[in-house]
Amino acid sequence: MSRRQQPSEAFAAEEQHRADGLARRAGEIASTPNHPSTGSLPHYQEAYRQASATAAAHTAQPGKGA
Repeated sequence: MSRRQQPSEAFAAEEQHRADGLARRAGEIASTPNHPSTGSLPHYQEAYRQASATAAAHTAQPGKGA
């Protein structure tokens, strides 16, 4: 039996904030030749995708009953 996840705007905002920070960091790494974290860039990118998806999943969607 699965439960439907209810929107949590506060959690969504936290995850969006985290995604924004990860995007900035990934951009910094990608734009800096020989950056010491270049090898970790795919991990930053995946963490960004996960945080963004989590934020979207916990945001109330227009037209959907709460």
